[in-house]
Amino acid sequence: MRLVAWLGVVLATACSDPSSDIVGPFTGSLHRYFVDRIEVPRDSSQAEAVAADLDGDGKADNKFGSATSVLAGINDLSLHGADMIAAGKIASFVEIHADDLTADASAGVYYLGFGGTFATDPLAVVVGGSFTGGAFTPNRTRDTRHPGAALAALPVFVNADPIGIPLTGLEIELAPDGAGGFDATVRGAVREQLAREEALRALLQMFRTEPLRHLVFLRGVDEDRDDTVSLAELEASVIGLLVSADIQLFTGNAFGAVPDSSTPDSVSIAYSMHLVPCTNATGSCATAAPQNTCRDRITDAGETDVDCGGPCQPCADGLACSVPADCQSQSCDAGACRVATCSDGVRDGFESDIDCGGACPTCATGDACAADRDCASGNCSNGAATLGSCS
Repeated sequence: MRLVAWLGVVLATACSDPSSDIVGPFTGSLHRYFVDRIEVPRDSSQAEAVAADLDGDGKADNKFGSATSVLAGINDLSLHGADMIAAGKIASFVEIHADDLTADASAGVYYLGFGGTFATDPLAVVVGGSFTGGAFTPNRTRDTRHPGAALAALPVFVNADPIGIPLTGLEIELAPDGAGGFDATVRGAVREQLAREEALRALLQMFRTEPLRHLVFLRGVDEDRDDTVSLAELEASVIGLLVSADIQLFTGNAFGAVPDSSTPDSVSIAYSMHLVPCTNATGSCATAAPQNTCRDRITDAGETDVDCGGPCQPCADGLACSVPADCQSQSCDAGACRVATCSDGVRDGFESDIDCGGACPTCATGDACAADRDCASGNCSNGAATLGSCS
């Protein structure tokens, strides 16, 4: 329902105040491109390289890039976007409506993050602009009254499906790559609450998929110590600080950037992509095979469930299995992994050691731990992203 409401705002503002925006109807052919590479920022320099002034205050904006840089620093940023694209988990397209891709004063670009076509994707709102010397310059987020929009699919959290980001104020710059495709820079923003809800979904999936890898992170967010994370806990955590609004793009339901606002409502976003020509109307145009099938977010290559079982990491509670070794709990009952308990003699679920830590009883001296509260002594030698031992 939130996405429906967001779409209503986008469509309403796209038909509002007249401006100097380049708007349709656009003419010419529809040129279709496949997104064969997505690059989210891994450090501050990459975040700054793709950032731009989105609200008109003269400063570059990319809060998303700040968040992904932090995730990269603690090894929780997905580095397997290429595997997801090759497997078809991410199948994004860009469609360009133009008379001439080298010089056209009025052209439109659609971004289709989850596939389909602009005619079948209700969340894709055209980005107007012009082609000069083969490069596309869009209406700018900071000036436009006809904002482009898209539901983008992005690889962000490791061990989790791509996140779905409902971008508004969308601007897409295109530069010819010399081989018939384009290097693209995508910018825009997402309303804060939508960003936080999607971050929570992905975090929970990440924690569940490979608990020991993310246990320190989970302990830092899980304030009520129930081995799960609520939206309130997320908002109170460092992730809440990172996924927080930094620019204002709306006044009520009317779109329009407000420089230097004291009441920001949206999280700024910028990242890059690469586009190759593609004539496939709806499916993937990927040609390469995934390099790491245990991180491509589909069930393949002998796995019993998505990226788990068989040759991959063991599966979480309730996921499909064939033998006990397919499961974190080391128990496969009627084709499903048995739920972890605090008395099953296995280090599973969100325990830091066998049947202790987290929501289980505290651990003894020498046992593994992820936070002080895992230990009977109240003292754990863990690092910022590494397990320690009770002392």
